[in-house]
Amino acid sequence: MTALGYSIDRKQMGLGPVLSLGFAIGLAANAVIYKGSLVAINQAGNLVPASADASLHVVGMSDDEKDNTGGSAGDLSIAPRRGVYYLANSSSTDAVTDADIGRPCFVVDDNTVARTSNGGARPIAGIVEGVDGFGVAVSVGVKPAAGDAALDLLYPAGADLSAAQYLFVKLNGSSQVVLAATAGEAALGVLQNAPASGAIARVRVFGVSKIIAGDTIADGALLATVVTTGRAKNAVTGRTDTSDAGASNDALAGSFVMGRALADGTDGNPTTMLVQPLGAVPQTAQ
Repeated sequence: MTALGYSIDRKQMGLGPVLSLGFAIGLAANAVIYKGSLVAINQAGNLVPASADASLHVVGMSDDEKDNTGGSAGDLSIAPRRGVYYLANSSSTDAVTDADIGRPCFVVDDNTVARTSNGGARPIAGIVEGVDGFGVAVSVGVKPAAGDAALDLLYPAGADLSAAQYLFVKLNGSSQVVLAATAGEAALGVLQNAPASGAIARVRVFGVSKIIAGDTIADGALLATVVTTGRAKNAVTGRTDTSDAGASNDALAGSFVMGRALADGTDGNPTTMLVQPLGAVPQTAQ
């Protein structure tokens, strides 16, 4: 199936929605939301059609059609509804089946769900309640569903990080977050938002995250920071220089590994990683 291009009457399971949220949420600038769309909140706190963007958080279903084309964030608003709604199923090995009942499913687009997160690239749509000829019955709403685990920490930004989303950051010694700008250093995690100096930074310290590549990266590769940019590079192993006694296979000379790539990446483009700090990499495991 594909994303909605027009409003529809979304089929529900049971007696109807549990409730409508008690407040409306402002649409993102230029967002177009159709009636029957699965909707989510972006990092700026604005409502958008749900899509395969792991930074989004699904909050419900839209019962209205709103077109904010040419408008600023918040010019229009919608109060999403919670409940069990039928969504289109994916195909082949990514199709949701009866074996997935009670488990989370993941967003492909505002009309379609899948069995997997595609390596962390998709947000959770909700909990699977059933699968039949109408599609996948999914319980959607603002309650977080159990799925790919993640841990975020909040700290004030110690510099303007408005251009640093999905880069490695660290603490500066004053309980503030700044860019991790030394090659291979021990970072705190990956910045999830784009805060100005003094605003709150959300840092993913464990779990699946987008990351901007600074190197040609293969899925499964161990990742570390790139000097000055905070992007991800392939981690470097410890020294093998045997001219200095004791230097051979020195683990402390290797990059501090911040996690593992879950997809291929190219310099300057986003990819996906599991943030899982592992320490420096020796040349030979001991």
